[in-house]
Amino acid sequence: MSFTYFVDPANPNDRDYVRFAIDDKTEGSGPLPGDRNFTDHELDMMITQEGTWQRATAACFEALEAAWVPNPSWQADGLSVSQSHVAKNYGPLAIRWRQRWGGKGGTWGFSRTVIRVDGYSDDIASNEVDN
Repeated sequence: MSFTYFVDPANPNDRDYVRFAIDDKTEGSGPLPGDRNFTDHELDMMITQEGTWQRATAACFEALEAAWVPNPSWQADGLSVSQSHVAKNYGPLAIRWRQRWGGKGGTWGFSRTVIRVDGYSDDIASNEVDN
């Protein structure tokens, strides 16, 4: 598993920008569960898929949200530990980056667009709703 960050600080590449934006800058102390880093290959794949480093950053936040969801939460003797709450912090970041830079969204994680269609929606005429 390859990890590189600012190999040439005078000439950063898209992968460096993504690592900086998601705070994945120190090998062995990454944002994924278990302090794992994204591999160079994973980031390059996201950049290729998304087309820009900004959209790839949104995809990383989506992937981070998905990666943290299954982590356990537990409570004992008044002490509560919740690792899955970390996922809830990445979701809004992904949404903000998608709103600013575009892209499909949900490619790597669980973000979805919900469209309300019922007789009470403001933008749907009542005769357009299936009964």
